[in-house]
Parts: sequence; C-alpha cells; structure tokens
Amino acid sequence: MGALASCPFPFLNKWKELADSNPILGFIDAVLCGFSQIIFSDNTFSGLALLIGSFLVAPKVGFAGLWSSIVSVAFQKIMKTPAIGCRLGVNQFCSVLTGVIMGGLIFNEGISLMFFVFFALSSIFSTITTLGLASVFGKFNAAALGLPFGFSTLVFMAAAQNMGFISQAESVIAHSPANLTPSDIGPWDGGTFIQAVYSGVAELLGGTTPLVFAFIAAALLMSSRIDFINAILGALFGALTAMYFGVPNVPVLIGLYGYNGALLMFVLNGRAFKITPKSFVLNIILIATSAILSAWLSVSFGLVGAVYTAFPFSIICCLIMLAAPSIEGLEYNAPMYWGVPETVPKIKAAAEQAA
Repeated sequence: MGALASCPFPFLNKWKELADSNPILGFIDAVLCGFSQIIFSDNTFSGLALLIGSFLVAPKVGFAGLWSSIVSVAFQKIMKTPAIGCRLGVNQFCSVLTGVIMGGLIFNEGISLMFFVFFALSSIFSTITTLGLASVFGKFNAAALGLPFGFSTLVFMAAAQNMGFISQAESVIAHSPANLTPSDIGPWDGGTFIQAVYSGVAELLGGTTPLVFAFIAAALLMSSRIDFINAILGALFGALTAMYFGVPNVPVLIGLYGYNGALLMFVLNGRAFKITPKSFVLNIILIATSAILSAWLSVSFGLVGAVYTAFPFSIICCLIMLAAPSIEGLEYNAPMYWGVPETVPKIKAAAEQAA
C-alpha cells in the first residue's frame, strides 16, 4: 500500500513502511491513527500522544477510546473494507471519539464486561455510519467529518439511560437553564479566560486540565504547527463568542464552546480551503455561528440526556463544503487532497499533475 505519512516527522515514514510489511504493526498503526485523526492527521506518534492524553482524562476514557479503535479496525478487516481508509484512521476516528466522550459520562461503576460489549457495539455502529455517509458525501467531493460521531453518541447516550448505565449525564443537565445559579453567570478575568481557551482544546479528548491540553498540544506540534495555531485560535474565538453573548461561565470554562471552534479551524483553515484573508474571515464568522448552534443544541439535546458533541462543527463544515462551488474567491480542496495544512498544496498539485 505504500507509506502513508502526510506530514514530515522523524522516523514516521520508516514506521509506516514497517507497518506495511507486518500485519501486526499495520494493525497497531491503524489503531493509533484512529486517535490521530481526531486532529485530522495520520501521524502515528501524534495518535500515541492523544491515546496517552485520553488515559490522563480518566483510565475509563482511555480504555473506551482504545477499545473502540481496536474493534473498529478489526471489524473493517473482517468486513474487508478499503484498506487505505482504515490505515489512515479516517474510518475509525468517529468510533474513537464516541468511546472517549461516552467513556467519561457512562458506566460510573467502572469497567466491566458490559462496558466492553457496549463500546464494541457503539464502535461498529459508528464505523458503519462513517462508511455509509462517506459514500454519500463523496459524490459531492465533501466529507461527513464528525457526523457519525455525533449521531452515534446521541443514540448510545440515550440508550444508556434507558438501560440504567446512567440516570442522566451530569455534564448534560448541570448547566441547563433550570439549574443555573448566580455564580454560574458572572464577570470574566484573565485566569478564567485562559482556562476557557485551553479547555476548549483539551475538550477534544473530553478533558479540561492543562496536562491533557499539553498532550494534545504535543500531538499537534508533531503533526502540524499550523494546526496548533488553528486549535488555539478556534478555541479562542469560540470562547469569546460565548462570553460575548452571555453564555453561563461553567460550560465555557470546561471547553464546551471552544472545541467546535478548534475543529472548524482544523478543517477550514488549510484543508478544505486555501488559507487567505477571505477564508480566514469566513472561518471566524462560522466559529461564531457554531457557538450559537452549540447554545441551541445544548438545550435541545439536554431534553433527552445527550450531548451535542461535534454536531455544530460537522453541520457547518458539511454545509460550507457543499456551498463552496457557489462562493467566489475561495480555493476549495476536496477531501482526497487533505493531509496536514503544510502538505495539502503539494498533494493537490501532484494529484492534478498525475491526472
């Protein structure tokens, strides 16, 4: 299949070559790339940093994400799906995210046999959803992105309540309008503002601590310096929008309004669109819009005890990709050209020259 590394990093291409020649190493590479695609990268070492970061959120979170990636890769191999999608991690990253986010919200009694069965089923469901939506969006040179993750989490979180794994997710109901106190809405200072920004990045793994942020930052820097800046800017503008509109402090402080902004910057600033002043301004507008969607979905999904996860990011990205042919002055890059922002122009130019 050939080494697949889309970003320069010491030993990465050598590792990819070894993984191509050894099925066990290839399986490990695919599992770790399921994590690295959370930041839209196929850098295996970035995936390892994100895996460690998920365990730092909580062991249960790490096990849920790791098990979900293993099950998804195994399922794809048994079903003989296209190998490249599996090795790149694009077919299993939504399964990983479903495991990571739900892992922090359900099975409060700890890891059990039921834990592994439940997350195996959610992983397979997310993988099938990913493959199905990819076939649809591919006809329009677009990508489903986090839609399978959001849909899978919505379904399995609600089911978990009915099955008694949780009475209702605390992170979902704690910040609903009926449960707010005066201390939840108050002035911001420098410390809380910084916390809102780094938590917006840490929330990519369902975390809120500086240590989790540090491992995500390391994963980003190993993969793409542009994406590191994208993550900070996306979380920054997402949090600023929420603050401006008076969203209660606590959900902003734990990153719920920042991480969709970070994801939007990953996709739209250097991947889907060539970086230009016009594309950057559009990104900021869309990040602000994602905060509005997040506020709406937090109420709507809260009614059924689910989390809105990456729905704001996914909805906005899918719509803007579909609308791209109608917008002048933006250079759109189809998903087939996506690597990291530093390499997208080279990948696109090589593909066009070969054609």
